[in-house]
Amino acid sequence: MLDIKYLAKEAKSLMRTALENYTEEYGLGAMSVAAYDTAWVSMVTKVIDGEKQWLFPESFQYLLSTQSDKTGSWENGSDSAQIDGILNTAGPLLALKRHLAEPLQLAHAHPHDLAERVERATVSLRRQLAVWDVSTTEHVGFEIIVPAILELLEKEDPSLVFEFGSKKLLMKIHDKKMARFRPEFLYGPRRFTALHSLESFIGKLDFDKVRHHKVNGSMLGSPSSTAAYLMHSSEWDEESEDYLRHVIRNAAGRGSGAVPSAFPSTHFEITWILSTLLRAGFTKDDLESPELTKMVDILSRSFETEKGVLGFAPFFEADVDDTAKTISTLNMLGRPVSPKSLVKLFEADTHFRTYAGERDPSATANCNALLALLQQPDVSAYSGQILKVTKFLVDFWWTSDGEIMDKWNTCYLYPSVLLVEALTDILHLIEQDKLPGVFDSELQSRLAVALFQACLRPLLDQSPDGSWNQSIEETAYGILILSEARRVCFFNDLRQPLDNAIKRGVTYIQSIHDRPPSYIWIEKVSYASPLLTDSYLLAALKAASSSSSSSTESTIGSSLWNKKNISTNRLDKYVKLFSQAELFAGHPEWELRGSMIEATLLKPLLVKRRLEVFQRKGMQEDKYFDLIPFFWTGPNNRARTFTSASFLYQVSLLSMLTYQVDEFMEAVAAPAYKDRLDELRKVVYEILPEEEDEERPDTGTGTSTNKQTGSAKPRPSGFLYGFLSNFISTSPDTNTNTNTTLTEDPEIITAPAETEVRQTLTNFKKYCLEHVLVQKASKADRNTLRRELRTYLLAQVQQESDSAALRSGNSNSSPKNKSFFHWARSTGADNVSGTFAWSFIACLLSATLTEGGEVFPTAAEKYVAADVARHLSTMARIYNDLGSIRRDEEEGALNSVDFEEFKVHEDVEGKKRALHDIGEYEHACLLLAFKRLEGLGRGDDVAAKRLRTRRLGIWRMFLDQVVLFDQIYVIKDLSSHHVVQGKSG
Repeated sequence: MLDIKYLAKEAKSLMRTALENYTEEYGLGAMSVAAYDTAWVSMVTKVIDGEKQWLFPESFQYLLSTQSDKTGSWENGSDSAQIDGILNTAGPLLALKRHLAEPLQLAHAHPHDLAERVERATVSLRRQLAVWDVSTTEHVGFEIIVPAILELLEKEDPSLVFEFGSKKLLMKIHDKKMARFRPEFLYGPRRFTALHSLESFIGKLDFDKVRHHKVNGSMLGSPSSTAAYLMHSSEWDEESEDYLRHVIRNAAGRGSGAVPSAFPSTHFEITWILSTLLRAGFTKDDLESPELTKMVDILSRSFETEKGVLGFAPFFEADVDDTAKTISTLNMLGRPVSPKSLVKLFEADTHFRTYAGERDPSATANCNALLALLQQPDVSAYSGQILKVTKFLVDFWWTSDGEIMDKWNTCYLYPSVLLVEALTDILHLIEQDKLPGVFDSELQSRLAVALFQACLRPLLDQSPDGSWNQSIEETAYGILILSEARRVCFFNDLRQPLDNAIKRGVTYIQSIHDRPPSYIWIEKVSYASPLLTDSYLLAALKAASSSSSSSTESTIGSSLWNKKNISTNRLDKYVKLFSQAELFAGHPEWELRGSMIEATLLKPLLVKRRLEVFQRKGMQEDKYFDLIPFFWTGPNNRARTFTSASFLYQVSLLSMLTYQVDEFMEAVAAPAYKDRLDELRKVVYEILPEEEDEERPDTGTGTSTNKQTGSAKPRPSGFLYGFLSNFISTSPDTNTNTNTTLTEDPEIITAPAETEVRQTLTNFKKYCLEHVLVQKASKADRNTLRRELRTYLLAQVQQESDSAALRSGNSNSSPKNKSFFHWARSTGADNVSGTFAWSFIACLLSATLTEGGEVFPTAAEKYVAADVARHLSTMARIYNDLGSIRRDEEEGALNSVDFEEFKVHEDVEGKKRALHDIGEYEHACLLLAFKRLEGLGRGDDVAAKRLRTRRLGIWRMFLDQVVLFDQIYVIKDLSSHHVVQGKSG
């Protein structure tokens, strides 16, 4: 690690660089240049000595020199956002058209060359618009700017009409925004963010009536907006011309004619530099210098003059980001200031607004607001706001699918840094009892899950070369996240991989000598800032050096990390077991450990709802909570699917409930309807009646009311139970009472038991069909779920009937006389809940990743998806039975090998081999069917394609989850055999 004195020296050097172009009138700014804004500046004309001239020919020359010969566009780089290429091409295209039509003093430019450039730019813009996914765009004012520039192009040349797949969505967002805003609003004294994009209101605005909003000649610090104002005001404004000349000369273009999307950005860049360095461990003494004094004076003066709320530069529209960062910076430097004005101006019902009229709330703005509140000497004075923002941020994380998005930075690691910092500070304050009674246990548990995932996922996502996305700034973000993780006790068992990852990240940063710009910050187009990049690099190096010196275990979060939930020995045992699964071959054990810790943090949320549907009277102690979530977190992290925390929670609940269904049907329902299983079937039909146009589901081999005989203990037959009961019951530290059995005492089975059965199954139906997300799913997906739920419950009844017939020895009704293929593909498969779970997950995905549309909209997709689900369930049943042959024989439960087809194999091992071969066949069919499903789809809508690809990724993770169950069944059968107490052995 680098010497701390060297890091302090570099930090001071950074501050000197930041102030190099600072002036009292204009401030400072280091944002990279943008072709879009440069194009607008190039279109400004002025009458000089009686002759109309292009005022900034150097800006047009810059556009000519930077147009791509290959693509005809102006782009920031290969990793830039789609909107960057669109605006950076549309703006210059308009400038080319206008210069071609009116050369003025630039008549020496070759008309044929300009015409050819126009053609290439037009082709490029059409191409970019055709593939634009509007639904993922977050850039400032894009919903106003893009329609406006396209309209101006069409007015300039009627042939320049652009139609594209996402245009309808774009205009929908545009119309929604404009319904809440009228250009006339700008005529009043209040400053709106629309002042930053006046070029979008040409022909709709009297520019003379917005003159009073100028600040040192600029329109909210936007060169393009200021250029539009100069072009369309009735009187020339020398102050605005001076502003543009200053920007050309002193901003990032350094006289080349290029300008950035915003200048100045004084408050923004000063507060981001200082707060980032101070958070990472730099002290006031480390940074003490004339530059620090100057920066603090600028912030203090502005904070006082502007009455506690600031914008990104002096006297610009105030926003919560720059205000919060200023408060945090001054507090960390020993200059405490109050957040009262911040709260008064920006607090909303559920979060903090970034600014008035905001379309969507910003997670990072709320993180910054929360961090500012947490810096206060008495945090309890703002406990209400702290609770509100924390709920908002936890909900934001829990509902975010995949990489989280924010409106100010395109890299998912940036909001993760701020989220991790804020949630870590919250946990720390909880441990110190400085927020007593503010957070209930459920919110604390959800917070813990969010914090752990926000740290673990970047750890898993690091590239082999030590970087994140081959970007030095993004790598700095990753290091800062992992350095925060080392403060949290959840990561004590992952300290070594954390240390190694941080070291690799530092090595990568030190290996890059020429620092390429990182176009990841969001304005009208994406931009880079060398000041921000360097501040994050220094912060990362400082944090890595500071935290590496501590070898003691972290305590933050210890109140939520209850060692009684899962002991170290038990955790080691689980990790050792799962590492044998083929699914995790080649994966380091620490990854499995991380997934197991994540599952453990989810556990309290499941326990809280364990009796919501099933009361579990007389049941075995439910020791399966440790492992149910892991069957989801493990495959999710292995494949880097990173589905939302909410999804993992919902499917873990689903797994818990299917386990409880198995328990309930075997231990309560079947005994309550002993010798009357047909009546139990009728109860299911009454609770879930068939639709008139549906055929009665095939529930398997026969519907006889075979008498249940024998003394075998009822055993849940779902694919959860076999492994979980087998493994957990033999775990050395479960403290399970081995004499506890599922009750089947006939003395307690009375008429009220039938009422309990009916009410419990009704409650289960309500949970499934009235679930808030299921209600948001498409009608087709809801109907499928209803059918599969009925089929699942009927299969539970049929399984008990078949097992009873097997135990009775009644050859006439024995299921062994039926076709194994027919049974395996119907009752056998339905009994393990695979197709039911598939249908429930389809509803979740319809609600969250299809906007309420059908997950599989075409006939072909529906057919193949149903085939996938059938192969999945059949495979699960076969491997379930493969791992429980001996146990099923002892308990008198029907197993696949009991069918006549297996009589040809004389010994158990031969039957196992045959069943294993069938399981492998079903697995192969499953993979083939899923591959075909991936190849289906329709339409050219880019957003729909993206969502479909994402849904398929989650489906594949679900397949892995089932495969993992199957693999563990086989492993446990080979390694140990559990004899049920009271039966044999």
